[in-house]
Amino acid sequence: MMMYRFLSKVINLGKIEIPWKKKGGKMKKILEEYKNNLYNGLSKIGKCLSSEKRIEILDLLVQGPKTVENISNETGMTIANTSKHLQTLKDGRLVSCEKKGNFVEYKISNTQIIDLVYLLRDVGERQLEDIKKIHMEFEECCNNTKTLSLEKAYEMVKKDEVLIIDLRPEDEFNSNHIEKSINIPMKTLEDRINEIPKNKEIILYCRGRNCGSANLASKYLNERGFKAYSLNQSYYDWEKFEKILK
Repeated sequence: MMMYRFLSKVINLGKIEIPWKKKGGKMKKILEEYKNNLYNGLSKIGKCLSSEKRIEILDLLVQGPKTVENISNETGMTIANTSKHLQTLKDGRLVSCEKKGNFVEYKISNTQIIDLVYLLRDVGERQLEDIKKIHMEFEECCNNTKTLSLEKAYEMVKKDEVLIIDLRPEDEFNSNHIEKSINIPMKTLEDRINEIPKNKEIILYCRGRNCGSANLASKYLNERGFKAYSLNQSYYDWEKFEKILK
C-alpha cells in the first residue's frame, strides 16, 4: 500500500513527473517518507524480538505448531499473557494461527522465521559475554555430561552404533525428528529409564542449546551407569548439517 501511495505521487494521469526539478525538495520528502514507512514496518519485527518471552515462544514454535494452552504451560505464563505475546508476534507476521476445534493453534509463518530464530541464538552466543557466561556456568553444573559434536554424532548414528533419544514432548517429535531416534520426553525419563539399554551408547538431543535438557539427561543417565552423550543441538541444526554434507 505504501509503495502504491509513493507511486501515485510520482505518476499523474499517465505522465511521469520529475519531482527533483520542483522547488521545495519534494523528491527528498518523498524518499524520506518512503524510508520512514519501511523502517517503521521493520520495527515491528524488532518489537517481536524485544521480549524474552516472545523469543521463548518462537523457540517453541520452531519445534512445531502449538495451542495457546500448550504454550502457556511450557512458558509458565497465564493464558492472557500468552495470548498478548502471540498477538504481537502475529502483528509482526512471524506467526500465524488456525482454529482447530475448540483450540487455536499457532505456527511459524515460514521457514525464514525459523532461520531468524536460530540466527538470533547464534549472534547472541557470539556477541554477548553474558550468554557465553550462562552457557559456561550451566555446563559446570552438569559435571557428568559427555558431549558430542554434530560431526561425531552423525557418524555414530549412520553406523548404527548408538541409540538416539529425542527428549522433546511427543507433539514436537511427531512434527519432525532425527531419523531412527526414539521419543522419551524429558519429563518421563526417570519413569522410563528401564526402557534404555545399558549395553549401548546413547545420544540425547532436545530443542537445542537454549534448552539444556540433553546435558541434564546425560548427567542423570551417566550417574546411573549408562554411557550417554549430549548432542545439545536441535533438529534444525542436525538437518542443516545434513544438507551441507549432501
